[in-house]
Amino acid sequence: MKLINKNFSLIKAFVMQTYKLNNGYFFPLLVTLFLIIVPMLAYSQSKDVKKILAVLRLEEEVWSKGDIDAYVALYAPGDSTRMILSKGAAYGKDNILAFYKKYWPKEKMGKLVLDGERLERLSRKYYYVTGYFHVSYPDGKTVDGRYSSLMKKIKGKWYLYTDHSG
Repeated sequence: MKLINKNFSLIKAFVMQTYKLNNGYFFPLLVTLFLIIVPMLAYSQSKDVKKILAVLRLEEEVWSKGDIDAYVALYAPGDSTRMILSKGAAYGKDNILAFYKKYWPKEKMGKLVLDGERLERLSRKYYYVTGYFHVSYPDGKTVDGRYSSLMKKIKGKWYLYTDHSG
């Protein structure tokens, strides 16, 4: 306990001495820097969130138009990109595209709406996104469910890297 008190006393003395040496400008300078840096960090994060949400809106648009090629173009390039299926996974954009073309012909696609998005920043290059999907058809039927995606930033652009819905 004496060691902790001694270390605290040394830190306190250093701060006070620095404060005196800078004629009382040290603490206001520290607060000012904090007030400048924190909003900058929040802004950069919200910029990524806006870009990811724009990808989700584009996902809705191209799906609803029945443009499966444009939809799959939203997936990240590379063989590790995946779509999780009930019995395994499709890896790589070519396999994902083949799956969609086989099981989701244009007339079966319907109008897609995504909502309830929750975005969790995992790193500067990855966000985990969850939400709800709703697909409505001209006959009035709807399919609703949940989705989760791992978004990956490549050369400043956000892509779907891992996609799962059900």
